[in-house]
Amino acid sequence: MDNIVNTKVKLGNGTIVQAQGKGTNGVQTKQGTRFIRDVLLVPDLEHNLLSLGQLLENDYSLQFQDKCCIIYDKRGSKDVVTKIKIEKNRSFSINFRYTSGVAMKASIVEDSWLWHRRFGHINFKNLKLLHKENMVQGLPTIEEKHEVCEGCAFGKHHRQSFQKGVAWRAKEKLELVHTDVCGPMQTLSNTENMYFILFIDDYTRMTWVYFIRQKSEVFGVFRKFKCLVEKQSGCLIKVLRSDRGNEYTSNEFHKFCEDEGVERQLTVGYTPQQKGVSERKNQTVMEMAKSMLHDKGIPRLFWAYNYVFD
Repeated sequence: MDNIVNTKVKLGNGTIVQAQGKGTNGVQTKQGTRFIRDVLLVPDLEHNLLSLGQLLENDYSLQFQDKCCIIYDKRGSKDVVTKIKIEKNRSFSINFRYTSGVAMKASIVEDSWLWHRRFGHINFKNLKLLHKENMVQGLPTIEEKHEVCEGCAFGKHHRQSFQKGVAWRAKEKLELVHTDVCGPMQTLSNTENMYFILFIDDYTRMTWVYFIRQKSEVFGVFRKFKCLVEKQSGCLIKVLRSDRGNEYTSNEFHKFCEDEGVERQLTVGYTPQQKGVSERKNQTVMEMAKSMLHDKGIPRLFWAYNYVFD
């Protein structure tokens, strides 16, 4: 429940009443649980009111026929959420069964910190954007916090970044893939891995993380990655950008890329700004993992689970 609301509701008879909260309700339908967002808590109302306009804005479809109102799950869908008969007073009365434990979100302040941690200590500006765009089911209203997060302070402290320059960007999926290996880590993971390897699609910035015990596994991992993403996307990897580490410059790696028509872009040694995308993503996932481990006091040997989160 968001108790920090200042919304007034005007009723049909002209009366204005004050809303005392806003949250999300879960209701049971034939198609399973559905969540009604931005529900106003108005104690002075005798009955719950459901806005047809908001249903339409959220892509539900309404049909009135045979003295009934039929609500369809999505526009163009044939899945019926509910069918309501008209009352004698020409209103439509819905008898929803509310789910337990999800009726209203508790404590917006605690929720804001909770979701900040759940998303790997993401900044509150991006959390608010996720809520605004309805990109995460069940994400409540987020209140931006200005207090210092100890986990963020521990995990995200780093040196000043390189000056930004104009870099070429891919115009389609898998046109350019960045890759980098990080490790050895200070602590052996519980799955006995010491390294992780990143693959980042330049166009979408989608990232894949693989854990390996030694760098000699990089070539085999790339082959599996290439097969996976090309079949899933229907696109082909055109350019692979990496540093000049031995794991990327072996004869078998070069021959495989040559046979598969993958162009190689090898960056100059000791110039991390040339592989800024992979360096930045590497830094991001490490910061997230360190912040989460420190925040919850998790032993370091579980670092791999936190990297999977990203």
